Amino acid sequence: MVLWNNTDFRTKGIIVEKIPTISKGKKKIDVYQIEGRNGFLSVDTGVYEPFEVILECHCADTANLDEVKKFLDGYGTLSFDGLREYTAIIDSTIPFEEVQNFKRFQVNFLVNPIAESKTAQTINLLGLSTFSITTYSNVYPTLTITASGDISVNINGNIFYLTGTSGTYTLDCKNKEIYDSLNANKSGIMNGDFPSFINGTNNISTTGTITAISASYKETYL
Repeated sequence: MVLWNNTDFRTKGIIVEKIPTISKGKKKIDVYQIEGRNGFLSVDTGVYEPFEVILECHCADTANLDEVKKFLDGYGTLSFDGLREYTAIIDSTIPFEEVQNFKRFQVNFLVNPIAESKTAQTINLLGLSTFSITTYSNVYPTLTITASGDISVNINGNIFYLTGTSGTYTLDCKNKEIYDSLNANKSGIMNGDFPSFINGTNNISTTGTITAISASYKETYL
């Protein structure tokens, strides 16, 4: 099973002939050679490089070719098991005139190295001082906060403030957006940076009147 933007290739009449082996992303390490010094110096940047995935495919029915063209386009999520997904782009031009004649074609994806679980975890943070999560890299949660007046939230030393609250607010930390229960943009009430969670123990403290606070996040994998 291969899913592109949560749609199975097979529903578009595309048969993936072989699922590729997905390797761990390559660590990005800067290497320097210095005149007069043996060997080299290396600096671990702490990040991983994108990698390429090539799918060998064929169309079971080319009568649906226009739908296939719309489907295999642009940027999205790529999953090989329905449990984890990568963000990716289609990194090649597909020769659809050849697909029409021969039905076989190749799709090249450029894939970000960190996968996310498709199903989010939710934690009730009210009253907690610490909480633990298991994840490969930092994750950016969606926080749901019900509060009144001026409040602050401190997560792992990163403090943000919401002023003049009255109701429930959602903070999308990944996309750096905040909106209320009517989906109205409320970025003007926030000061500070959107927080992230780390693998292991996370610390949280709050000030002000908060009657509910929860976090939804997706575990990450390399």
